[in-house]
Amino acid sequence: MRIAQIAPLYEDVPPTAYGGTERVIAGLCNGLVRAGHDVTLFATRTSRTAARLVPVVDRPLRAHMDAGELLTIAPHLHLRMLHQVQRQAADFDVIHSHVDLLSLPFTGSTIPPWVITLHGRLDIPEVQQLLPLYPWAPFVSISNDQRRALDGVPVDWLATVPNGLDLDRYHRAPRGPSDHLVFVGRISPEKRPDLAIEVARRTGWPLRIGAKVDPMDVDYFEREIEPLFEHESMEFVGELSEREKPAFYAHAAATLFPSDWPEPFGLVMIESLAAGTPVIALRRGSVPEILEHGVSGFICDDVDDMVEAVRHVDDIDPADCRRRARDFGVEQMCRRYERVYETLLSPRSFAYEAALPSFLGINGRPHPAAQHLHRCAEP
Repeated sequence: MRIAQIAPLYEDVPPTAYGGTERVIAGLCNGLVRAGHDVTLFATRTSRTAARLVPVVDRPLRAHMDAGELLTIAPHLHLRMLHQVQRQAADFDVIHSHVDLLSLPFTGSTIPPWVITLHGRLDIPEVQQLLPLYPWAPFVSISNDQRRALDGVPVDWLATVPNGLDLDRYHRAPRGPSDHLVFVGRISPEKRPDLAIEVARRTGWPLRIGAKVDPMDVDYFEREIEPLFEHESMEFVGELSEREKPAFYAHAAATLFPSDWPEPFGLVMIESLAAGTPVIALRRGSVPEILEHGVSGFICDDVDDMVEAVRHVDDIDPADCRRRARDFGVEQMCRRYERVYETLLSPRSFAYEAALPSFLGINGRPHPAAQHLHRCAEP
């Protein structure tokens, strides 16, 4: 198949540090190329991929834009990219977008079928108001829980495909002295780093925080979180590079994941598990779909439960953590997406019918993808 992958422009693919969606896209592109597909990636010029790269901007937007520009200019740049993909549509059999709602107006138009993986939160009014306007648009969720926010909203879900990462470096990371806890990710109100600090203080364990401060969260960090680092057992390491992460997890007794919102997936959890480090998490969003309570970590209902769980981290076998992480590898994710693309190209799919005019003729010529579609229709 000839597959277009459309990445957000905020970070490189893969990112040099923070950037979960971009790391997933990197693994997906490379895995699909290994599987023999012709993959084209629309992303930043400084991205690195086995796919054919179409550069859209010279560098990641978060590297040079302030919070205001990220809200005003960045959406325009993404729309320009989507228009560019649309103009090149005849080169592809499937167009796979990872830029969420901005993709909606391009689905169902006279182009090959589009599919959108929704990586962000769906429990917001804008999503619930916009999605019903595009009943033909096919979507992929990254967890089953992610869909709950849209119960009652007409959405064409093709599949749930859990995120996958290339976790080899994490699996190989040797376990170190486990005398502290860690919090990894992003400093933001929904990630609740303050709860991680509370758990560490109440249990007496040192806490190391390896986290990014997004431009939009600087005020929150300086006002609510930075003052909490005055305690001598709290260490703010800052944003971690991909090279630093495996050892950072492997040397910890446990990773605290106190996200207090319906987290659609949570890559931090599978990174930690791959390094053999259990995760102590609040029961939110996708957490029960990733962690096995009492086997690869602890699923907690509140901070008191998290405090109690810290006392039992030695009961968790690192081998069980690594085994669970292997369920979220790149190969598994790629196989699932291959099935999504096959479903999308089936003549029986809603997306196929919506795009049928373009397949049968663009500018009076049959679309190259028509051959694949006709093969799908054969008994």
